[in-house]
Amino acid sequence: MLLNGPATIDEIKQSINGTTSAIMAQVKILIEQGLIEQKDDEYRLTHIGQIILKKIKPLIEALNVVEGNKEFWDSRDLSAVPDDLLDRIGDLGDVTIHEPDLNHLFEPPKELLVSLKSSANVCTFYSYFCPTCPCNYSELAKNEVNYNLILTKPVYERLRDEYTDQYNAIMQSQNSHLFVCHEQIITPGAISVTDDLMLLSFFNKKGFFDHKKVISFEENARQWGHEFFLHYKENAEQIK
Repeated sequence: MLLNGPATIDEIKQSINGTTSAIMAQVKILIEQGLIEQKDDEYRLTHIGQIILKKIKPLIEALNVVEGNKEFWDSRDLSAVPDDLLDRIGDLGDVTIHEPDLNHLFEPPKELLVSLKSSANVCTFYSYFCPTCPCNYSELAKNEVNYNLILTKPVYERLRDEYTDQYNAIMQSQNSHLFVCHEQIITPGAISVTDDLMLLSFFNKKGFFDHKKVISFEENARQWGHEFFLHYKENAEQIK
């Protein structure tokens, strides 16, 4: 809380669940350790407190992401995520886990479909074939959205061979760019980044795709997702 600036004990109490006496006991410890200081009625971080807290904050953020959905993260194969992005997993922030029912198992989440309709920039990666996705791809292409699409080779070949109209719409669009990912690289299930949303899916540790997806609307999460997408774009060949 104090990273955002000085605060009175009443403001701290409003932000943290606890009694005044319990909070003051912790404040006393932090003052004794030289991490915070009191000036008039306000408490603020010392320079040492700022240094230490900036190191601790990524850990706290990572724990918030993981602990909030521990069963999900425990079951995911995260080997596709580069180490530098794993170190910043806390950037995902407030995430929700989308788990469709049997009637909507092969459909993208409604949040993604709504976002696609209003976004001017979209980046998508798929390593599995979603039956409804070719129509979504081509719709973005026809609307001349700035669209980058990366597919694994088997998914690309099925799009090209079985969905000719949608494939041609993508290839004819001036703002759509289609890439095929190198086969030897480890991949997640999917990455989608729009103007206001980030979606991720991973295979579970048994190598199966169970349709569970991570969704976040936070700016830091979108930046994280975009960097993840670029990792695959750098290891892909554009189809021209």
